[in-house]
Amino acid sequence: MYSNVSERMDYIQKLFLSVGTNLQKKTSLDEVIAFLETESPEYRSVAYESASYEIALEELKSNQQLNHWKQFRELGAGQHTFHIDIGMGWAFAKTGLNPQPHLLKLQPLVKLMVYDGMGYYYGLFKGRSTLKNKEIPEIEYGGIHGFDQGLGRRLWYMAKGNVSAVNELVEKFPASRHHDLFRGIGIACGYVGGNEKDDLEYLFEISGENKKQLQLGVTLAAISRIASETISENSNMACRIICNKTTDELKMSIPKMRTNLFYLYNNSPNNHDWLTQLESELLQTNNATPSL
Repeated sequence: MYSNVSERMDYIQKLFLSVGTNLQKKTSLDEVIAFLETESPEYRSVAYESASYEIALEELKSNQQLNHWKQFRELGAGQHTFHIDIGMGWAFAKTGLNPQPHLLKLQPLVKLMVYDGMGYYYGLFKGRSTLKNKEIPEIEYGGIHGFDQGLGRRLWYMAKGNVSAVNELVEKFPASRHHDLFRGIGIACGYVGGNEKDDLEYLFEISGENKKQLQLGVTLAAISRIASETISENSNMACRIICNKTTDELKMSIPKMRTNLFYLYNNSPNNHDWLTQLESELLQTNNATPSL
């Protein structure tokens, strides 16, 4: 697999597109799953995200029942929950439909990740309104936190993993939105990998008052890696430098969490309780950067 962060991003983006093309040839969910499982483990969750988007999009355009998508999620959620729910967010963004009525019927979902998918999509395809004019679509109260998290992930891709460049992009947004943007940056940085030690230390430094949200993002990426059994040296290094924890330490802590769905999620309306619990139980309270 590619080692350079920019090359990794290019691979992920190409993978997302190729899955959509190949899915048109599959007639059953068994065929879809079998195809997705042929992708190498490191970014297999991205393949599930793309498939989730395509399946949800087809149903939202037709009957809006999402029964086929529900079946797909049941098959893949054990290892790929976050990504499957992000894919759902892509579909809502593409159709312009309000996700809230559907989310009420689809509990349990990691709603934060659904809105994350919307934020990434808007940053990718609606740059003038979202990036230049800083506009926010009409979404439920609390949805902005997930939306800006996804937008933060998009900023990391726009900057090609360059810390100075992503900081310049964040600074163009109101300070009130920085904490969610940095959480998204942490997710993208922790999941994609490919950054050098100095890059990660600099990212931690420039996050300033948003350090805990950056840590939360890297932790969420690590949880995804733990669930899909794709822990790598890249994810280990990001955890050590940003979170002052190893992925092994996170792995030991996760079963102690009080909630069960994908380790952490509870049905709070906008996931604030979930993130607060994650911060208090899985993250170090100090902000010192450990040495490797």
